[in-house]
Amino acid sequence: MLSDHDHIEGLFPEAAQGWDLQRLYLDLQRATGKEIKPFERACLRGLLCRYRPGQLAFKLVWTSGALRVELNKGLYRSLEVIAEQPPNTLRWEKVPEWLEAKGYRLNRASRSHENAPSSTVRLVDWGEAPNIQAFYGRNDELIKLEQWISGDRCHLLAICGMGGIGKTALAVKLVERVQDQFDYLIWRSLRGAQPTAQLLADLLQFLHTDPQTGGSISNVMEILRQKRCLVVLDDFEATLQDGELVGAYRQGCEGYGEFLQRVGAERHQSSVIIVGREQPKEISMHQGNDQLIRYYKVNGLQRQGAFELLKARGFTGSENGLEALVQQYRGNPSALRIVAGTIQELFNGNVSEFLKQTALALGDVLRTLLYQQFERLSQLEKDVLYWLAIKHRPVSLATLRSVMHLQASGSELLDALESLRWRSLIEKMAEQGDVQFMLEPVVLKYVSRQFVEEVSKEITAITMQQSLKPLKLLHSHILVEDHAPDSIRAMQIRLVLKPIKDKLQRAITANNIDLDTFREMLRESLATQPSDDPAMIEYTETNLALVGLWF
Repeated sequence: MLSDHDHIEGLFPEAAQGWDLQRLYLDLQRATGKEIKPFERACLRGLLCRYRPGQLAFKLVWTSGALRVELNKGLYRSLEVIAEQPPNTLRWEKVPEWLEAKGYRLNRASRSHENAPSSTVRLVDWGEAPNIQAFYGRNDELIKLEQWISGDRCHLLAICGMGGIGKTALAVKLVERVQDQFDYLIWRSLRGAQPTAQLLADLLQFLHTDPQTGGSISNVMEILRQKRCLVVLDDFEATLQDGELVGAYRQGCEGYGEFLQRVGAERHQSSVIIVGREQPKEISMHQGNDQLIRYYKVNGLQRQGAFELLKARGFTGSENGLEALVQQYRGNPSALRIVAGTIQELFNGNVSEFLKQTALALGDVLRTLLYQQFERLSQLEKDVLYWLAIKHRPVSLATLRSVMHLQASGSELLDALESLRWRSLIEKMAEQGDVQFMLEPVVLKYVSRQFVEEVSKEITAITMQQSLKPLKLLHSHILVEDHAPDSIRAMQIRLVLKPIKDKLQRAITANNIDLDTFREMLRESLATQPSDDPAMIEYTETNLALVGLWF
């Protein structure tokens, strides 16, 4: 359903600054013999401002499919007529080019300088930016970020945080606040890991640069000097290499590093905002409150924002246990949305009952986000996370080094911890002057499950292959600590050991394995297996004993 008439006619007014709209409307009507409908006029203005059809549908409150059908039947065919182009050849991004060739673009002399805020036409392309309707809390954060962009004229801002924490929503609201201060606004998602050259060409096309000038970083920097541009690059982590410490770029994306470096270092009047789960090294090495490069880590919602979100999900705000719920999920908005639905549907809104009867719940959406982030890690980073999950409490660097033995040197371990911090996956805290590291509850839950799943695969593999060769994590990590506090040991037994033993029992039954014979085979196999670290042999024997495969 369309919005009201006044709303539609008020959409995309900036098109009038650069285009002879009245002549264009009249020529379209003459060419087709049909009246140009209000929604078609709005779509035409939007296309001239380089909005995509999906964004037009958002603005008009249509579905993308329905709008596409209407445009293909009407406006697109009419534009082909007045542009003298073959039928059914129109591509929406070609509309400004076709109509400029036919003389519908106003020249500079004919534009009203009194009405225009600057000597350039203000152009906006929100790209794949989501349409954020519900937004809770974070007002203080927005004030700080707006000051950085508007007051401090920050050149380069990185907004980072774990998946589902609300980075993109925060960036959208920030851009909505500051967009009127810029001549050009362009938002692009890099989730497809577009090569640097492709993004540069896209930016230059939007900025109306002569294609003959080429698509180099220097060309883009020249535009950033000449015009006040706001460039937002969402999903920036897609340009970074999987399986390595944070900071290395994918093949074809290496130019993003140079682009960020030059944006942060050179003189210009524009701002570039990158949004992602990982902090690029170009940010981490040079950011600071006294610099034009800034970094902001997005954490969970504060109490007020979290309560607003939960009230929108049907809670009154006075329920017993609501404070504990927010604390347990650290204000993570995605997690709170998921768990709110679970409480309403399965516990009739009783928060306390939910907290008594269930462990931390992860919905499919949040689990998928964490999986995507986890799969990007190096093996050393995964090993560190597994140890932090096993420990289930803050851990010092010295403790990590002692339990990990020869898995990494001290410098490699430090690099891995720093990389995990840049990925927003671990928290650092000071305890009596000693720096310690820990996982927040949502990450802890996911990593614990992942550890159990991987160890279970190893156990199943040794039952199938009758060999210790598949073992990796059972060599390098302990399932239950001997000297841990009783409460931690009980948790390790319940969350780690029991599910692994259950899966082992099913594998033994399914494969009709004689347990005594199997144990003897494992003992002989371990005796002949070389190891440079006696402690790793100790881990293996202890773990096999814990799961019932050792005498």
